Amino acid sequence: MNTTYFAELSRHLTARGMPDQEVAATVADLSGYLAESGSPDAGEEFGAPDVFADRLTHRDSGERPGAGDETWKWTSDIYTDRLLLNQYGTEGWEVEGIDFAGRFVCRRSPGTVMRWEYRREITQGAKVREALTAELAPDGWEVCGRWLYMTYFKRPLAATDGPAAELTHTPAPPARHVFFSAKYRGLIAMFAVSVVLLVLGIGFDVIDLDRPGVHYGILAAAAVGGLAGWYGVKRDITRGTQSPHHAKQ
Repeated sequence: MNTTYFAELSRHLTARGMPDQEVAATVADLSGYLAESGSPDAGEEFGAPDVFADRLTHRDSGERPGAGDETWKWTSDIYTDRLLLNQYGTEGWEVEGIDFAGRFVCRRSPGTVMRWEYRREITQGAKVREALTAELAPDGWEVCGRWLYMTYFKRPLAATDGPAAELTHTPAPPARHVFFSAKYRGLIAMFAVSVVLLVLGIGFDVIDLDRPGVHYGILAAAAVGGLAGWYGVKRDITRGTQSPHHAKQ
């Protein structure tokens, strides 16, 4: 059933002008997400293939950039995403979605710039996401992107700040597109060391270690390092899902 869905989605993406390599990468990413989320039905998770293809290629009428609109795509880790979203939201950047590479797709319209605030929630499964979306809607929150178990919401700052939310000065678009914290880089380094140890352990005959104890020690170190890094990321994702700005209210 899901195979048919992704075949149909691929056809619609190709028809909308997405390059074949990007179509393959998008479908692979969505298949991985579906496996991670545990949802058995791609149609229930993503919606009709043609409508979803419109969203992925930004062909919805409400998502077409206007003349003179500024656009910016950027990515960050889970330790900086909420802080940066709210920081750049106050500069008028509105998140319109998250692309297949995990980048926030932002737009800012000259002359009608408003400030935005964001929050992140953990939503495992379509039903949980729909229930939370309905719960937050009366306060002005709307979904602006999803990545794995995380759903991002946005609302104009005017919902809480009133006239003070008006943006009178528009800073220049940021020159950076990638924001990784020291903690995230440290976890990546831990994973890298674990991989090296694992390769050394598997390549026991190549490095000619004479003592089995050393061999098993390397494998154990690789496993412990990898599990520690994975647990750290999972723990930090599920801890404190609200945006810093909202948490102060």
